[in-house]
Amino acid sequence: MDEVRPEPIEQIRQRHEGEWLLIKVTSHDKNGLPKEGILLGHFPDRKAAWDATEVIDGEVYVFFAGPTIPEGWEAVLHGWVSL
Repeated sequence: MDEVRPEPIEQIRQRHEGEWLLIKVTSHDKNGLPKEGILLGHFPDRKAAWDATEVIDGEVYVFFAGPTIPEGWEAVLHGWVSL
């Protein structure tokens, strides 16, 4: 049986564009964001991905591997920083 090794999340995202991904997080970047992980599943819809998290222990990352804003739309993000 092949050993499953963590890989960069960006690499996983590129392989499964347009799907919802469920990844077990194995490392974080300097900002604490998921950096590497093991793909546990890829799904056509969000509900299926979230339902699959119910039987998994540990930190998981669920996200859509595609554009979050439809083509032709624009978004304005608002943030506030207090120094």
